[in-house]
Parts: sequence; C-alpha cells; structure tokens
Amino acid sequence: MGGTYSDTGERVEPLGAQPEGRMVLEPSGRIIFLLVKADRRLPESDADRAALFGTMMAYSGLVRWSGHGEFITTIDVSWHPGWRGEQRRSFSLVGDRLIVRTPEQPTPFDGRLGVGEIVFERER
Repeated sequence: MGGTYSDTGERVEPLGAQPEGRMVLEPSGRIIFLLVKADRRLPESDADRAALFGTMMAYSGLVRWSGHGEFITTIDVSWHPGWRGEQRRSFSLVGDRLIVRTPEQPTPFDGRLGVGEIVFERER
C-alpha cells in the first residue's frame, strides 16, 4: 500500500513496504478492507495504544459497480470517522493481482492531498 502526494510527487508507504491485510468481498455486496503495518508491537502505554491508530486502515460498507474498472463503497464503519460515506475507487485485475486506486483526496494519515494504491494477491 502506498501513495503519492499531489503537491510534491513524493511516494510514501504509510504502513511500510510490506503491510499485512485483507480485502473481503461478500456475496451480499459488503466489502471489508483491513490493512496494518507488518511490524506492530504490543502496546505498553496509552501513547503506544494511540500510536497503533496510525499503523492501520480499516473500513467496511456496501459496494456497487459504477462502470468499467470502478466501484463506489458506501462506508458505514471505519477506523477513521472522516471516511464514512461514499468512497470511489478504480481497479484493475492483472492475473491474480487486484490493484485498487484512490482518486486524489486528503490522506487519512496526515491530511495532505494524494492518490493511493493497494495491491492484493488472490489467496489460493
């Protein structure tokens, strides 16, 4: 999972180079995303617990297709309250790899404008 800041073109990986996570698409139309930084440690203090918030991303909602290579999720629960409502994503499928891209928007980690990309590998 990574992104590019719109103002500088800087490439960032807020959850590290190899985050762990899943995307689940249920037959009912519910989609669930859960991504975490790979090297998270057990918290020992309130500050540690608060810091864990910045090393994850999670949301769920109902998804609908809006055209070729695009879907919209109506998010009803999210780790970040600002993500509730509609989120538009584009996607492409290359073999067993699903590439999901965000349009330019404020990033949830620092609020700067950017575009994001997540690559998922199909489980067998």
